[in-house]
Amino acid sequence: MELAQTLIEFKNVSYQFSLPHGELLVLKNINFSATEGEFIAVVGPSGSGKSTMLRLMSGLIQPSIGKILYKEKHQVNTNLEAAMVFQNFALLPWLTAQENVELGLEARGIDLNTRQKKANFYIDKVGLDGYEEAYPRELAGGMKQRVGLARALAIEPKILLMDEPFSSLDVLTSINLRDELIHIWSDKDFPVNTVFMVTHIIEEAIELADRVLVLSSRPGQIAGDLKIDLPRPRDKRSPVFNEYVDKIFSLIA
Repeated sequence: MELAQTLIEFKNVSYQFSLPHGELLVLKNINFSATEGEFIAVVGPSGSGKSTMLRLMSGLIQPSIGKILYKEKHQVNTNLEAAMVFQNFALLPWLTAQENVELGLEARGIDLNTRQKKANFYIDKVGLDGYEEAYPRELAGGMKQRVGLARALAIEPKILLMDEPFSSLDVLTSINLRDELIHIWSDKDFPVNTVFMVTHIIEEAIELADRVLVLSSRPGQIAGDLKIDLPRPRDKRSPVFNEYVDKIFSLIA
């Protein structure tokens, strides 16, 4: 049986912001690796560097100390095989849903015909068929996030980065989108099979992820790396599920 490839690895990574009154250490000595096909969630208190980890993974920022390996090579630039889904949707209001989904493809120099076909395919996959010409102001929050998800999927990334993607949505919409995310991730016909998601909801992390990384208070350090050994779909009322909740909560607290 072929072993899964190590996709990304943090080696002794620390990150600090330069502020007018001095340096602010956000992440300290982070070491972990993610293999292809994993769904990893990161939880931790506010200010623990969860979102900073995503930006480091995407290559938008570089470590202050240490290094990040992507496919065993030192990552020093923006990772074009990663795509981000943001908490606040990050849609351009003057573009239609279709045009927003095409944005990443256009930036990569994909021709008009190909990017329209890809955008249409992923718009349909996230349940937005018929809303291609709608503008963000005409869409509810859940539909905006579907556009954001379709935009990320359209570039067919190796790794999907999600920054609290469901926190701005109502409960029913977030439940539906979590189910759809698991369906997309589990579908072997989809190019995207590795997901790294930041969330502040412990139950959400356990429901979705294979592994949960727990960060301590600032500076963020890995306080726990838990494998979630539960069959899907996961029953939030089961004793084992709640044991995971208690363990992760104790690590954060």
